[in-house]
Formats: sequence, C-alpha cells, structure tokens
Amino acid sequence: MTGTFEMEIPVTRYHKFIKYLCILIQAGTVLYLLFIWNSLPDRIPTHYNGSGVIDSFGSRYTIWICPAAMLLMYQFIGLIERHPSWWNTGVTVTKMNAKRVYGTVKNMVVTMKFVLVLVFAYISIWSSTGRNLGAWFLPVSLALTFVPIIIFLILLSRAAKK
Repeated sequence: MTGTFEMEIPVTRYHKFIKYLCILIQAGTVLYLLFIWNSLPDRIPTHYNGSGVIDSFGSRYTIWICPAAMLLMYQFIGLIERHPSWWNTGVTVTKMNAKRVYGTVKNMVVTMKFVLVLVFAYISIWSSTGRNLGAWFLPVSLALTFVPIIIFLILLSRAAKK
C-alpha cells in the first residue's frame, strides 16, 4: 500500500539543537539591531545585486524587513515541518519506508530552516553596516541552500529503497 501517511516524526537531538540555534540567532539579530538602533544612519541598504553591491537604499526603519521576513518564514516552515502529509517527497511512500522517508525529509526541512535563518540574519546584520555584501555572498548562500538539498535528495532516494 502506498500513499500519504499521517504520522508524528520523532524529534531528534539534531532537531532540538537546530531549533535552539535558530531561536538564538533570531533573538541575537533582533537584539543586535535594537542595540545599535540609535547609531544607524538615516539611509541603509535595502537590496544588493548579484555581485553583492548595494543597489537600493531605504530609511533606517527598513532594517526590520529582513528580520521580520526571517521570523515569518521560520514560523511558516515550522508549520510545514509538523505536517508530513503535506510534503511532496518525490518518492513512493509505503508503510514500510514511511518513517525513514519522512524522517529524512524532516531533517532536510530543519536544515533548510537553519540555512534560511543564517542567511537572513547575516543580511540583516550586514545591512546595518552600510557596506556591500561582497561577490562571495551569492555563491556561498546558493551553496548553503542547494548542497544540503542535493545531499538530502540522495538520502531520501536511499531511504525509499530500503
């Protein structure tokens, strides 16, 4: 029998570690921005091009857009994380492999949540400096996104075959 199985995926030490690390990074980002608020210039970078060069500025209040997006996306991904039946695994899920498949996908979702928080926190903090991100930022952030996805897709394929 194949299909979607509603099941509770156990929370591992890895999941807990990443959760608390994400909360710490998010709180640290907000606290840092609050701490430096009075020293922010009236204009701060609001967008960077693919080379990491500032190509748009906004008022100092726009510094809160990135942390707000980070917090909202973290919560949204957290909601998705709690509902394995919503996931499109890309593999056939059976009663025999459901726990392995959903466990692998949950690990991927948790990892991607961490990457999202890390990238958005970095952009938030770096924007407060008013400097360019640097040409390295785009390739590094893309690698941080796609390398784990590729690794987890390979692990997912193996989990489905066992």
